[in-house]
Amino acid sequence: MKKEKQSNFELLRIVAMLMIIIFHSLVNFVGTRDSQYISNNIELGGVLLMLRYVFGQLGVILFAMISGYFLISAREKKNPFERAMATAVKFAGMLLYNGVIISVVIAVIYMAVRKLGLVGPIFYELINTTRNIFDDSHLIFGYLGGFWYLSVYFLLLVVINPLNRFLNKLTDNRTFLALIIVIIFVSVLFKFTLFLSLGRDAINAATIFVGYLLGGYMRKFDPLQQVKSRYLWAGLIMFIAYYMLAHEFLARVLHVWSFDAKPAVGFFIGYPGYVLAAIIFALFMRLNFSSKSVNSLAGTTLFIYIFHVGAPFDFFFQTATYLYAHVIPSWGLTGFGLDVAFIGTLLGYVLVVFLLGALAGYGYNLVAKHVKSWFAKIGVMI
Repeated sequence: MKKEKQSNFELLRIVAMLMIIIFHSLVNFVGTRDSQYISNNIELGGVLLMLRYVFGQLGVILFAMISGYFLISAREKKNPFERAMATAVKFAGMLLYNGVIISVVIAVIYMAVRKLGLVGPIFYELINTTRNIFDDSHLIFGYLGGFWYLSVYFLLLVVINPLNRFLNKLTDNRTFLALIIVIIFVSVLFKFTLFLSLGRDAINAATIFVGYLLGGYMRKFDPLQQVKSRYLWAGLIMFIAYYMLAHEFLARVLHVWSFDAKPAVGFFIGYPGYVLAAIIFALFMRLNFSSKSVNSLAGTTLFIYIFHVGAPFDFFFQTATYLYAHVIPSWGLTGFGLDVAFIGTLLGYVLVVFLLGALAGYGYNLVAKHVKSWFAKIGVMI
């Protein structure tokens, strides 16, 4: 009987994807005029700021770390582009399936909901109905412009053989760590030095590469091995406490608007994000369990990413804005009741999107299996 593989990193994939969905659901709400109604709920504002400005980048770093952890010791293939080619075909299949089949299903459901009048008219104003699904063709046939993560990850796989050969020659802990620190610092220069600025996606690319290096570093040296788990948990709690206390000080003492009261953590391109990711990664490294269900669900996370980002009419993002900016305020709640209602709605929406994406992902796996079988019959291996 085949032994079920360990599920600690598969669970981490699920957690990282939930972080990314939470971030994406808030990206068009936090700090806008729509969020004015929760300005007096300063603690809720602090939590939403942290989810908006921490979770997205943290989830991306963790995904890249998982890749680095496993691929740095992977056997080098004779064809240096074989892994990149196989991944490109997989990405293209997912994009085509999501961009055609899933998008048509969502579009039909949307039209039915609108026809039956199941939601208020403001919802139709939020959804970008001036576009049809084919206006998003770059989400079907291309990576760049639609899915920056897929683009950068593909480029990483193109150079993975020489990159791994170089990294595996670094047998000294300090040398490997110094390389990571230098690359982070260089990415900061490209962010803040005007004549070097390459834009947001270039900085995101550095995040993927640094995350890959950091995952490989954790695999080769396990630098936090001697640190007790309670100290790692303390580090996480201290980060959250600092963020919330700094936000409280800015908002209550200096009277900064809640969504402008951003603690100086330099998270997007600085060291705190990578340190936090390393702590979380180390905690998951210590988990020892196997679950067929967790492994199966984790296998759909890549498609969940494509599913929620590539929905037609900006459906995912605009539905989140509709919930946060129009549905919740209509309940007339204030204080703690508003806090509970908002967080509950946020988590509920994210969970529904995750499960729908997973269901669509299982559908893709089934379709892909039959497509591969059909191509194999005619002598084409994909």
